[in-house]
Amino acid sequence: SARNPSSLYELCLGKYVSNLSKSVASLQKINALRLLPPVILAEIYYAISQKADLCETLLEELSDLMVFAKLLRFGSARQKLLKCVASLVKNNLPIVSCLTKRYVDYIEYRRWYKKGGGSKASETSSTITDLEDEEDPESMRKSRRQDVDLGLRLGTFLSEAGWLAESIEVLSNVLRVVRNIPNNEAPMENLFTELDCLQRLLYAQANFCLFRDADVTYKAIIDRLLDRVGTDSIPKSLLANLYLQISVLFFARSEYDQSYTWSIRALRNVAQENIPDKVVIDVLLQAAKSCVVKRHFKKANLLIMMAVTKTRSIYGRNHQKYADALLDYGFYLLNVDAITSSVDVYNEALQIKTEIFGNMNLLVAVAHEDLAYALYVREYSSGKFTSARAHVESAISIMKKLVPTNHLMLASAKRVKALILEEIALDHMMLNSGNDHQELLHQSEVLHKSALELSLEAFGEINVQTAKHYGNLGRLYQSMNKFDDAERMHQRAIKIKTDLLGAYDYEVGLSIGHLASLYNYHMQKHHEAESLYLKSIEISLRLFGDSYSGLEYDYRGLCHVYESLANTDKYLEYSRILDTWRILRQENDDGSKSVLVELRDDTTMEEVTKKFFEMCSEPSNEVIATDAT
Repeated sequence: SARNPSSLYELCLGKYVSNLSKSVASLQKINALRLLPPVILAEIYYAISQKADLCETLLEELSDLMVFAKLLRFGSARQKLLKCVASLVKNNLPIVSCLTKRYVDYIEYRRWYKKGGGSKASETSSTITDLEDEEDPESMRKSRRQDVDLGLRLGTFLSEAGWLAESIEVLSNVLRVVRNIPNNEAPMENLFTELDCLQRLLYAQANFCLFRDADVTYKAIIDRLLDRVGTDSIPKSLLANLYLQISVLFFARSEYDQSYTWSIRALRNVAQENIPDKVVIDVLLQAAKSCVVKRHFKKANLLIMMAVTKTRSIYGRNHQKYADALLDYGFYLLNVDAITSSVDVYNEALQIKTEIFGNMNLLVAVAHEDLAYALYVREYSSGKFTSARAHVESAISIMKKLVPTNHLMLASAKRVKALILEEIALDHMMLNSGNDHQELLHQSEVLHKSALELSLEAFGEINVQTAKHYGNLGRLYQSMNKFDDAERMHQRAIKIKTDLLGAYDYEVGLSIGHLASLYNYHMQKHHEAESLYLKSIEISLRLFGDSYSGLEYDYRGLCHVYESLANTDKYLEYSRILDTWRILRQENDDGSKSVLVELRDDTTMEEVTKKFFEMCSEPSNEVIATDAT
């Protein structure tokens, strides 16, 4: 535009790329580009990626490990590299599998996984090092270090770009190489490299829900940390990353006490100076999420606000790391009852991720699912589920192309779709619009049962996720008039949640409220319903304060109980309490609660961690959370 004219450099770049074609001369020019500095090379490749007719040529360039290695070493080139990969994926070109296969084949050919390996590679293989003097031991060691370094960078790039299965394949091969380095070669340095590889591998395995493999990796980390070296001699940055990824694993398995403990250990290690910003931000985000599920909302707020502020100032608003921070901020907002703000934040995160990764990407699918769930919670009382349904169906459509049909990630998205379909069916029943509600309820049941089976297989019976699936089935059976089945499901959910989380956890209160509703409206067990509602209200008030949105259902339920029991005094008492609650909700509008701790722009990590650990020693008096499972 006239206000923001392109620089001479941008004009030259645009002109150069516009003149490229599939001619031999052009292809030779493109091949010669690899001699340019990485940042310029990345920008030219990005411009080429926007020309569909040149994408196959770009595939050849980026599939060359030497070229990719050059670009990976420069953080400033990474964003353009991610967009190049997204363009190739959009054009159905196998850049991800090509890179993975070439690295794995290369490592296989070099025989690094054999003790004393290092066979001479042929001139035709895609090498990343100068292999002329391969017999020299020092040269061999240097080559192996470079190959390991590339594997770590490539594996991390793939996992950060959402290609988790490929990342796991690359990092598993790196681990194989590192574990076969002779014991007399820099043993301490090799141990650190192995731990670094293990923490990167654990991240990919946990996020891809490969919990059995992740457990092996976790045990290997503990073995090396505790039995071989001890934590004192490990660099703080590496130690923080190890603790962080262990917390990520326990979080993914819904073992929240353990996740919280490990995230706090990670946090203690990033209070130091000289810790990379990315590690600090990742630890802040994970610790914040762990605080949210433990219902430590003030502590979560302190950490998430620091993470979002820090990420925005370092990476800007269009970076995937900022989108990651927004997803975790959206999770926090949803759980403190700031539902409209949560939807806005999830929306922004989805837009950023789609812009960087394109549509056919696992990270984008997860962002669709998160937004769908937030929309489901927001529209729970309005019944307008069109947008929520569209987003969850986008998530499922993407996942079906990228993960196996029995994958837990797909099960999670199907669970959200089941919840949405159930609400749509109930609305149709109320409007008496034919029998399509029966088909919707049946679809919902199939989805819920599938999710439950996968949860049982992955986590077993005694797990919060499994309990949630029982609770979801309980609510569904209530809608289907299968009241005895519904009662059994709710009772099972309450038992598991109480055993795992204690009698006064939010999740327990939620399931108690659902069973109370079943007794109240469908099974005419009004006295049982009364005691359950009172228990649910007690939990909500203890945890979230007297303006919590979920209290409405319990107060209305109690009014119905007392009306059914002809207890006029109690009916009037809870009618007044419900009116007071409505006034409080209007005063406490959405979003005003979302910032419980104000941070200055120049707040330091030292100040945040100091404040956090002071809050840990104070008596907890937390407030507010969401009202849907």
